[in-house]
Amino acid sequence: MFEASGSLAIVQPVLTLVGLVALPLVWALIAALLARPARTDRRAGRGARDAIAPAAAVACAVGTFGLATVLAVRLALAPRGHVFVQHVAELARLGQLDLAFDLTLDPRSAAFAVVIALVACASTLQTSWSSRPDADARLAWSGLVSGGAMLLCVGDGLAPILVGLGLLSLGTWGLSRGGAAGPNVAALAGNVAVLVGFVFLFWSLGGAFGVEGYDPDGAPRFVLVTTPSPGSDPEKATLVMTTHAGALVSSDDADLPGDRVLSPMSIAVEPGVYTLRVHRGAASGDVIVPRVALVPGRTHVLTPYGPTASLRALDDQIAVPRLAPTGGAATVRAALAGRTISGLRASAVVLLLALGGALSHLHASATRRGLLALASVLEAVPAPYLAIRLGPLVDPSAADGALVVLLGAGSAVVLAARAASVDDAHQALRGVLAALASLAVAAAGLGDPAASLVLASSAIVSTSAALAAIEARRDARWLGMACAGAAGLLPGAGASAGYILAIAAALGSAATGSVAWAVFAGGVAASLVVTCVLVALAGFRVYDALIRVTARDPGSSRAQGILVIALTAIALVGGVALGAGTTMFGGHVAPLARRLVGPVALPAHRLMAGAAVVLSLLAAAGGVALARRASAVGTPPRWLVALGLPYGVLRATASGLGRAALFLHRSVGAMDRDVIEDVPRALGDALLRAGRAIRRLSRGVSGKIDPSLERAAGGVAVELDLDGPRTAERVRTVALLVMVALLGLVVLSSLVLG
Repeated sequence: MFEASGSLAIVQPVLTLVGLVALPLVWALIAALLARPARTDRRAGRGARDAIAPAAAVACAVGTFGLATVLAVRLALAPRGHVFVQHVAELARLGQLDLAFDLTLDPRSAAFAVVIALVACASTLQTSWSSRPDADARLAWSGLVSGGAMLLCVGDGLAPILVGLGLLSLGTWGLSRGGAAGPNVAALAGNVAVLVGFVFLFWSLGGAFGVEGYDPDGAPRFVLVTTPSPGSDPEKATLVMTTHAGALVSSDDADLPGDRVLSPMSIAVEPGVYTLRVHRGAASGDVIVPRVALVPGRTHVLTPYGPTASLRALDDQIAVPRLAPTGGAATVRAALAGRTISGLRASAVVLLLALGGALSHLHASATRRGLLALASVLEAVPAPYLAIRLGPLVDPSAADGALVVLLGAGSAVVLAARAASVDDAHQALRGVLAALASLAVAAAGLGDPAASLVLASSAIVSTSAALAAIEARRDARWLGMACAGAAGLLPGAGASAGYILAIAAALGSAATGSVAWAVFAGGVAASLVVTCVLVALAGFRVYDALIRVTARDPGSSRAQGILVIALTAIALVGGVALGAGTTMFGGHVAPLARRLVGPVALPAHRLMAGAAVVLSLLAAAGGVALARRASAVGTPPRWLVALGLPYGVLRATASGLGRAALFLHRSVGAMDRDVIEDVPRALGDALLRAGRAIRRLSRGVSGKIDPSLERAAGGVAVELDLDGPRTAERVRTVALLVMVALLGLVVLSSLVLG
């Protein structure tokens, strides 16, 4: 009898979730239909038709922000454990694979949804207030970016997440007008890596890859979970199923209400022992849950147990222990850690692919050129969001956690160093955002997703404010405030709490592990401090440069100046709201970010938290001092130029790999064109000519060969057994091998000679 108990998510259907994704796509469609080629005369007035797209975009953007805020407040007021869900469409269902297009909103995705909607609204307002001739096109691409980022965060499962990543990549490609091929290729490769990572996660949840292929485990594919919430009727048991929309549930030995019940469902049944059967469709076999007991007055949830494409179902599996093969219970984390893919731990492969693919979006964003709309900063959303969602699968003190930390911390240092060394203000600020998003990935690997949430949300809004300040050029002081918020220079405001939580987690991890782990965690803490220094250096170099520009050519857009002030204030106050708390100092007030991402098993380290506060403030102040020193001289100092060398090496390595892949691609094309088609044709022509020559020769010498010579030749053939079938087969085999060897030599020479 497969039964378990646990605290699963309580699902509440909310149709308005569709509006979070639909509204950005609506304004993108309207703007795309009304977009016109750029006019050469920028002084030409905007007609009534030209005002439709900006008005529609602003209305939809404001509606998206309002809807996201209302849903977030409703979710905060709901009892703990509630999530909002809306089933949109069923794409495919085969076996345990359920590719449904569902939307879900939990506290983590609600926080990201509000940030995305805020940035999308600010980007739309800024573009509408500008005098650019391509405003409609920029609005269309911004809507696509906003819709993709929103779908990524509120989509439940593999299908909507991949569609969201695709829309996000397509929108940023359009905002950069195609641009260089490198960032677009990196973003596309990242999407493919995330897809492969989720595929491996799906199969690893239900079995292992061995030398003989995939070996499924013996765990049930559905399990009945008894939850702490009471049923609606104390005299009856409540049976609930919220996944696999459209599936039919029946009982083999007792009648359910209506005999066959359609999922999602919540029905009251008579207490007793049931054998439940789940009919998932024609392409999938029935799944039987044998002999489960339904207790009166309790709620029992029939939930997937094993491979799943739904992140919400994966959260439920994390909350409910699995049945271990040797008896007892085992967690999903332990199950993944015990399975391998080509000799590597399944969890490590999944994290390397999924998070590595998300990090490639950060590198693409940091290297894009041109004056992009504010919505382009949303390309930094996938990395911290996926890190927070997949963080519970890893043990912070094990190899999987170390892998995530290495990916995030290494990427953060390299991106921050590049941002500090470049002279383009837009690339520098997008590099700052990419570095902080990478730092958020490292914080998730350290076991503190609350730090990830604070760093990611504060960095996105602060960078948007700084980019808007560069375009407005109204008051450089607010740019300085935005840069201070991103660098953690203001205690408790902006990203300061995120730095403190991340550094404290690294120091605490160093104090509780072995000597080798202490050295590793100490190095991670040092890399976090170095990133803080470099982020402050990059941000305040931009600030110093803008001060000189505004002194010569002050801006004139008061509306955009107000937008800068609003974004900066939201970034600073939002950091305070998310990160303020006393638990890291031994108190009882948990930061809001920690309550949103769920409880974590991090002990309070007062000394570590105090040291983290001091280190983060000293690092930010040191970065500001270095920025002042670098800006005081006319030419960039050598040490500043040297900061760009690590990223130059990384870019050269990626370029070399790209050239190697392009060479192989061209070689295959050349082989297909010049070898596979031409060589057989040439061999065929040669054989035809040889056959015609032999026929002419045989007709010419017919009757002129000495009969004794024919008899001698026949005797030799008989003596050597050349007329035997086995000998003839051997001759044909040797000839075939010789031809294959010659063809291989031709192919090898074509590859070597290019």
